[in-house]
Amino acid sequence: MAGELLEAHKNDKSFTFTVARKGCRALSPFLCERDIMPKTLTIIGMGACGVAAFAEAVTRLSYDPGEGWMIHLIERDEELARGLAFGTEQPGHLLNTESRLMGLYDREPGDFRTWLEARRAASGSPIDPDCVEYPQRREYRVYMQEVLDRALVQARTTGIDVHVHREEAIAIEGDHAAATVRLANGSTIGTDVVLLTIGTPDPDRFGDLNGMSGYFDSPYPAHRMTEGIERDQSVVILGSGLSAIDAVMTLLDDGHRGHIHLISKEGMLPRVEIPAPETGYDRQHLTLGNVHRLIRERGSAFSVVDLFRLFRLDAETAAGRAIDWQAEDRYDGDAEAALLHDIAAAEAADEPFQRILTAARHDSTAIWNLLRPADQKRFGRWLAPHFAAARFVTPMANARRLADAMTRGLLNVRGRIDETVAYESGTGFTVRFENGDTLDTPIVVNATGQATALDEMNETLIKDLLAKDWLQPHPVGGAIAHRATCRIISATRDAPRLYALGQLLNGELRDTNAVWFNVECAGRAVDDILRQQ
Repeated sequence: MAGELLEAHKNDKSFTFTVARKGCRALSPFLCERDIMPKTLTIIGMGACGVAAFAEAVTRLSYDPGEGWMIHLIERDEELARGLAFGTEQPGHLLNTESRLMGLYDREPGDFRTWLEARRAASGSPIDPDCVEYPQRREYRVYMQEVLDRALVQARTTGIDVHVHREEAIAIEGDHAAATVRLANGSTIGTDVVLLTIGTPDPDRFGDLNGMSGYFDSPYPAHRMTEGIERDQSVVILGSGLSAIDAVMTLLDDGHRGHIHLISKEGMLPRVEIPAPETGYDRQHLTLGNVHRLIRERGSAFSVVDLFRLFRLDAETAAGRAIDWQAEDRYDGDAEAALLHDIAAAEAADEPFQRILTAARHDSTAIWNLLRPADQKRFGRWLAPHFAAARFVTPMANARRLADAMTRGLLNVRGRIDETVAYESGTGFTVRFENGDTLDTPIVVNATGQATALDEMNETLIKDLLAKDWLQPHPVGGAIAHRATCRIISATRDAPRLYALGQLLNGELRDTNAVWFNVECAGRAVDDILRQQ
């Protein structure tokens, strides 16, 4: 089994999983007697995006191998099919998207749900609907690893050469005809095309705090927090979104007793998931057809004001009542009251915002791309925090844990942060707010979320590609690329053939932190890569 092969080579930085292609006698791992060199695809990053892309490539090459392909898989972490989000062992780290959308095969979003239900049935344990809808992320990691294993076995069976490298890719050189990927250990890989699936790059924020005692630059991996924070210490968590909630769950899982402060610009928690958010209402206003009709009939651009107006119309239609929109502005509001309201609304299934945004998910990128860059920036300033709170929600189980911690006086949420500075002594921090208030703390956890702009991404490879003008910054975030194929558009005409998935395309393709969307994009990218041979 491929899993056994990976396990056997767990301590090897690089190994080869090679079989000669069908129909030819192997003279070397890569040449047959017809003297035809196979094309080479290199996938950098083997988290969810990388696994999805590799599985799709193997699926297609199994029935249409062309003149032959060789695939290199590069992952700097010890394990493949793990990634930042799913590498956690914390029981409180749950999926934030319904399991029926999390399949890793293109056009098969329900594959993970089918796998999960079969696994639960085989274990003989009772099936809790909540635990099946939003299971622990460590269970999703098992699924990812099984998908990778199946793809490796299929590659071996059909004669696809696969090479696994446990190293960091730090640079790419070459031109349109051929590229070379340089690894941190000094070795190189020759390739025809590179697919960048590096996951969620670390944000280059609060750099002046790096290395300070008591500062954690990320809530992941969680064991750094549980090993480095005493249970009675006061903790400031910078951020109040899903990454910040993960940090809270890590502390609560570990029996933390000290006060936890969630602090951000907005002071807003995500809303609480409702059952089957994609059901119960058919959009009448916020549709791709209506957006296009507005542009055509008016002869003017679609704006962020138009976007919000259509959303308001649908929300009030779905709710069957007028909505007090001023009251819905939760910026620096009472987060505890809002959380309790959201729990009650979710229990009553009376929450129209999620239904509309979930139903619109397949149109969201197309609608986003009909906004001009200036309006995309206005969306980021005006609506993005509210959109994120309603679209990327908290599972009910964790919402109840947050509410309990607030009721016990263990947790509070506050907005309008100004800055965070370290004591001159090097131990301890002061958080300053816009109104002049201050808060002193021995521990700061940076959970402000993923980097958006390329120059914020603390990645050696990204910095290398930026310096060469092979990545062009999108005005809103990430890199410029062909939307339909995910192929990078470089500033120089003779750049290597580069493709990307996920956060690297966050400005071009809006929903890049959704696994289901990235899996669809992986199918498009792989299709274009194999067609271009």
